[in-house]
Amino acid sequence: MIPPAGRAPAWRPLEREARGLRLALGLGWPLAMAATPWWLGQGGLGLGCAFRALTGLPCPLCGGTHACAALVQGDLGAAWAANPGALALLVWLALLAGQAVVEGVRGHRRVARWPWWHPAVLAALVAGLGVSWAVRLAGMP
Repeated sequence: MIPPAGRAPAWRPLEREARGLRLALGLGWPLAMAATPWWLGQGGLGLGCAFRALTGLPCPLCGGTHACAALVQGDLGAAWAANPGALALLVWLALLAGQAVVEGVRGHRRVARWPWWHPAVLAALVAGLGVSWAVRLAGMP
């Protein structure tokens, strides 16, 4: 479809490599999330959080892996309890994965910014992580 005169097209074609990358990332993210409960059950990598090891305090993303596992299992309450800020981040990343799949399947990228790429959304995510972290730090014994 040709856009009206004076208007930019809504979608631009993707090169083959970019299309494949979008599909790989978009489909890989849900697979990685789905594997998280199993990975936790296997003990993960056993590395732990470097920030916690250095400072004795949880980092803003501590509990994020457990939130991901709970989200995959459909337990929103447990995901929220693990880390509310990480839960919001995981939902946002799921939107990005969906965007990548849509663009990869279509073979075109959207020229206009997707709603979840708005700077206010990104600022809210960062603020949410910060508030969540502050609340968890305040509640530490």
